[in-house]
Amino acid sequence: MPRKSVDGVLFGLLAAFWGGSFVAIKFAVLAFPSTFSAMLRVAVALSVLAALFQYQRRDLRVPFPVLRRMWLAGLFAQGLPFALLFWGEKRISPGLAGIINGTVPIFAFVFGLLLPHGEPFTKRKTAGLLAGFAGIAVICSPLLTFGGSRGELAGTAAVFLMSVCYAIGSLMTRSILSGTAKADFRANAFHQNCASVAFLFVVSLFAEPWPAAKSVLAAPVAVAAVLYLGVVSTAVAFLIYFHLIREWGAVRASAVTYVAPIFAVFWDFVFFRNIPDASEIAGVVLVLSGVVLLHAAPKTGGPLLAPGGTLDPRVRSGA
Repeated sequence: MPRKSVDGVLFGLLAAFWGGSFVAIKFAVLAFPSTFSAMLRVAVALSVLAALFQYQRRDLRVPFPVLRRMWLAGLFAQGLPFALLFWGEKRISPGLAGIINGTVPIFAFVFGLLLPHGEPFTKRKTAGLLAGFAGIAVICSPLLTFGGSRGELAGTAAVFLMSVCYAIGSLMTRSILSGTAKADFRANAFHQNCASVAFLFVVSLFAEPWPAAKSVLAAPVAVAAVLYLGVVSTAVAFLIYFHLIREWGAVRASAVTYVAPIFAVFWDFVFFRNIPDASEIAGVVLVLSGVVLLHAAPKTGGPLLAPGGTLDPRVRSGA
């Protein structure tokens, strides 16, 4: 098979893997406490990445000032978002969670405007921002007009807050990777996962009862979902994504951002028979249109979007 065809297949698999993570989260939280499930996902991912980097003999040591920044960024890039996402998915469908996750680039752009030396605010970006927030309003309108339960409203709010945290974390991480120190992205991924595991462990330990080992083993579907999240949608996706960056360049590879929410809706239908309503379909069209308008043809060295709200393709190890 020609290399171009192979890369196209890998791109489709990457979007499918990241879109499928929302369905896997749903299976996990149906059996286990939400923060406990998030902790397991990151622990598995950390184990796989640590083994990979050890095999590659990567030096993951960084100076303490940089390490402190990595851990703080890890709380916003993974720890808090995962806690909110897993909690929210106890109350809303995986498809809706995937759609809301597509708003991360919009929030990242808004917060990026507050930074010095930000991109100029053009008419195209104004249109993109308006389209994105219109999509958010359309998605939320049934809930705000009492078309959904309080649980759905709380879950939707939690996942939107996840998007805000992702956006903040991505800006913090981009600063770490593009600053004068220019920390290695592998060291950043490793230490952000460490920070995330530590945070989720403490929150889960004090906020929810842990299931007994027998209960965990009695839920093979949930265990498989956690393993999928840690291995496939983090470690394997990490390798595919960086291969595509090498072959296609960061801008083209980051187009998977636009496809992953569609796969989230598709997998939600396949596994749970959930069909998105008209407001969700209209909302995702508006949000993705806004993202395309905001980030089409970015400047060299400017913000580049990766799945899950990362502004630089070297920021995260998975979606």
